[in-house]
Amino acid sequence: MVLRMADVELEMLKTKKLRELERKIKVSELQPPKKDPFEVVGRMLVGRGREVLKAARIQHPEASKIIVNRISELIEKGELNEPITGELLHELFRVLGFPVRLETKVFFVEHGKVKSLAEKLKED
Repeated sequence: MVLRMADVELEMLKTKKLRELERKIKVSELQPPKKDPFEVVGRMLVGRGREVLKAARIQHPEASKIIVNRISELIEKGELNEPITGELLHELFRVLGFPVRLETKVFFVEHGKVKSLAEKLKED
């Protein structure tokens, strides 16, 4: 008799767990798939925005994930619908305490030829 009571309780627990799993599956099927925040923000970037975002992801991976998630939320809510320039994104990261260093190149145009700073210094 004791053995049968334990079997009944075990079956009840299994049934309860199965119902919970079924409920979770139904809930997850009802929710629309989440969009990648970097993709959502990427569509709004103009100018050097992609370059700034790429550098930020490399230099500050955790911070960029949080910042981009928040920007993505604003875009999806319709609160941010203007293009995001590289300068604006760069300034945003700087103001929040995560300066993003970008590769800078200096070129000279001399007699119709474009020369890098290194080439110019070699000549002089």
